[in-house]
Amino acid sequence: MEPTKKVQVLLLDDDDDLREGMKWMFETVDLPMQGFANFESFKSRLDEYITSEAELCLLLDLRMPDMSGLEVFEWLKRSGYSLDRLPVIFLTGHGDISTAVEAVKNGAFDFYEKPTTDQRLIERVKQALQKSGEYLVNLEVLKQWSERIDRLSPREREVMFLVAKGKLNKVIASELDISMRTVEVHRANVFDKLKVRSAAELATLLSRLSDRLGFDQLAGLE
Repeated sequence: MEPTKKVQVLLLDDDDDLREGMKWMFETVDLPMQGFANFESFKSRLDEYITSEAELCLLLDLRMPDMSGLEVFEWLKRSGYSLDRLPVIFLTGHGDISTAVEAVKNGAFDFYEKPTTDQRLIERVKQALQKSGEYLVNLEVLKQWSERIDRLSPREREVMFLVAKGKLNKVIASELDISMRTVEVHRANVFDKLKVRSAAELATLLSRLSDRLGFDQLAGLE
């Protein structure tokens, strides 16, 4: 199955019968599912799905012989995979519920006790897919803002940060050793390129973007 579907449920579980049953259950409600019997097969395909446009959800068995679900979960976090991009729902036996609850506290989306052929699980998976979709939308918005900022000249970017800090044009002119008129031109260009109407709106925008775009692009904003 190609990882370019609009939605894609992933299942990592060593139980062949469970994978087949879950695949049938999800595909009867038009949710394509790809099963993996072990961590290595899952790992070999993961980046294909992460970089696709599909909304994702991972169903993860807590107990597996080679690498436990909890170890896979920790590996995902250590490797930098976003749990918003790939929400994780643990599948657990009765004796593992306390462990699954702890995993939810550490970022997992939810957990379900086996057997899991349940309409409630389907609905929860749909919610996880929606969360993944929201992440993709936010990522696209972030990309658009990053492209707008990249279109600013080095001087416009300097002016942008100083305006966002609330500094007056005459102060900016003095700090950058340029004329007031030049500051006004750069300021107008920044507002036009970023589609903002005021210094306050600019400051709010950059504050929201600073963590996501990185300090190298937004250095100097306090």
